[in-house]
Amino acid sequence: MSFAQNEDLQLWGSLKFSKKVNSKLRFELREQIRWADSLSTYKKNFTDIGFRYNFRKAHSLGLNTRVVNKLDEDKYIRMNVDFSSVYNLKNKPFSLKQRLRFQQSWDSFGDRDKTHFRAKWAIALKSKLINPYVSHELYWKLATTNEFNQRRSTLGISWTMMDKLKMKLFLRSQKEFNNKNPDQLQIIGFGVHYKI
Repeated sequence: MSFAQNEDLQLWGSLKFSKKVNSKLRFELREQIRWADSLSTYKKNFTDIGFRYNFRKAHSLGLNTRVVNKLDEDKYIRMNVDFSSVYNLKNKPFSLKQRLRFQQSWDSFGDRDKTHFRAKWAIALKSKLINPYVSHELYWKLATTNEFNQRRSTLGISWTMMDKLKMKLFLRSQKEFNNKNPDQLQIIGFGVHYKI
């Protein structure tokens, strides 16, 4: 069976602030804006507010709330909890990352909307100047269908500009499947992260 595809080039830009509450707990605030229709049209922006708790050396738990403003649509809220791990390979300039996330959205009327389980892995090259990385993520839709419905593949670089300021640039391919009219996106992204 063949499906018609909606293809688009988008631009995602984000600004993130984080602050240590104590040695294990960190507060995080992020704002992101997305442009669609070959970068010509504002699509949506969202605000993320959350906390991340580090336990042991390589593992952390995150709790996050996202408020989304979408063009010509009502606001909606998404909450997620995730478990992340980072492994530094002994005697090798690489680090491995993995993240498991459960997320639930509610529409403007307070009704449950989309529910997803997400699994992500990444590998990064550690260096003094720039840190190239690749990542891949799968979305499992938890509903009456219970099926994989989206994947993301990302190639990017990050670097430290100052002690508390980091930046990243990335190219991302995002594709839906098990959908009669799937979206296929090519994304140019950039982000700034300032540690208060």
